[in-house]
Amino acid sequence: MNAYEKFNQLAEQVTNEVIAQLEQGKVPWQKPWTSYGLPRNYSSGRHYEGFNAFYLHYITEERHFTTPYFLTFRQAKELGGHVKKGEKGTPIIYWKIREEKDCENTLEKAEEEKEHGRKFVPFIWTVFNIDQIEGVDFALPEAVERTELQVIAACQKVVERYPLPRPHIGHGGTQAYYAPVSDRVQLPELRYFVSPHAYHATLYHELIHSTGHPQRLDRFTDKATRFGDEDYSKEELIAEMGASFLCAFTGIQEAVFENSVAYLQGWVSKFKDDKTMIIYAGTRAFKAASYILDLKADESKAALPAVAMAA
Repeated sequence: MNAYEKFNQLAEQVTNEVIAQLEQGKVPWQKPWTSYGLPRNYSSGRHYEGFNAFYLHYITEERHFTTPYFLTFRQAKELGGHVKKGEKGTPIIYWKIREEKDCENTLEKAEEEKEHGRKFVPFIWTVFNIDQIEGVDFALPEAVERTELQVIAACQKVVERYPLPRPHIGHGGTQAYYAPVSDRVQLPELRYFVSPHAYHATLYHELIHSTGHPQRLDRFTDKATRFGDEDYSKEELIAEMGASFLCAFTGIQEAVFENSVAYLQGWVSKFKDDKTMIIYAGTRAFKAASYILDLKADESKAALPAVAMAA
């Protein structure tokens, strides 16, 4: 089985899991994040990105792991430990850069990541939660529990630090939306939301949309994600997942949305039609959230051990 076949197999597996959750009335990308934030590699301290961040969070919740820290088989061995007998690892995607000539067999359905003329080819990697490892005395920080005021302060800081030029944020009316032409995010007044958490989650959704502007990540030039296009649902899923990543960074943990039957059935239909949508959207959602958070500015910190990163 080659890299693309493995990719498509994983995409179908994950999508079927997501569809099953939706049919039970659960929305995986709206699950409350743990107090530890995004999933991380224990050895390097780096948080997982894109689809991997979403999927490892889902696995942490679904399998009731204590923390969202993971290791490869080799990393566990290097720490003097080993995977517990009978434990099953979790597949994640690792993208490798490959020249055009090496990519003659392109994906028919799965969308390759392309940037500046380069192609990113998917490879499947297996990781294990530290609960699945024995023989290692893991040093873990205490989960970060923020007060309500601290959560709101963190939310405001994210908005204030959005890299320039940032979109204009206006208030009024009864609808929330992002207008690409005027580069404007419009929201109802705070008092019309059930809570400040709901307000910021909605704001995050629209801010993720705004990262697609030509001055930023330029997503809207892609036919598959252009506003008004028949595949606009991909952009909508990017915004939903991106908002969930920002909620994780700021400490919003409570469920803030009510999902209608039509909403749930709509996503089930989309995922059945496109088994790669969840991976496509997860990758771009994290890229959008990273842009807003300006994570590149903190790259030096990302190399610190997990314990230091979570402190």
